Amino acid sequence: MASEPAVSRDLLDGALELADALSKASVRYALIGGLAAGYRTQARFTKDLDFLLQVPQLQLPGVLEELRRRGFDCDLSTTIREWTQHHMTTLSFRGVRVDWLKPVVPAYQHVLDRATEEIWQGRPIRVASAEGLILLKLSAWRTQDQLDIENLVAAHKDTLDLDWIRAEWATLAHPADRRLARLVELVAGRRKANGEPGA
Repeated sequence: MASEPAVSRDLLDGALELADALSKASVRYALIGGLAAGYRTQARFTKDLDFLLQVPQLQLPGVLEELRRRGFDCDLSTTIREWTQHHMTTLSFRGVRVDWLKPVVPAYQHVLDRATEEIWQGRPIRVASAEGLILLKLSAWRTQDQLDIENLVAAHKDTLDLDWIRAEWATLAHPADRRLARLVELVAGRRKANGEPGA
């Protein structure tokens, strides 16, 4: 990344406080969503935080209590119930929505595995790789996700591990699904514009 994207203070504080608390609790996590896409490409507007994380159920109450001490808001019983039953939940930090997603399928676990530790405002935070973000955004496929994929391809076209994305996508999608083909065309088009071989 060339430079750190400018984001709201509350958004960044929430991301870094959560990252610090999870690291100290030895919880595996990765920043995903719009803020992570902006980190890997260029800053874009986003008003919430998205994290992929794996916290054992027995450890969850202690982690949530620590987060409350750091300024996060949540109802403990509701959060624990949502996390254990639905594998996702929502907290807030100074009014910023913080969404948690559990990596319940192997592909999402692999996104977590590929995340890298970055330094943001002098503090460490694990951010999903460009490939991991693309995989998650292929799954969601909303308009903003498609725009984020285009930006991620533009920023990382020379280094993207398309074979990894193909292999992981094959575990999630039907062979007739055209989303991966669209990604491959996008990468090939970007590389061709640079006078490089296609994907």
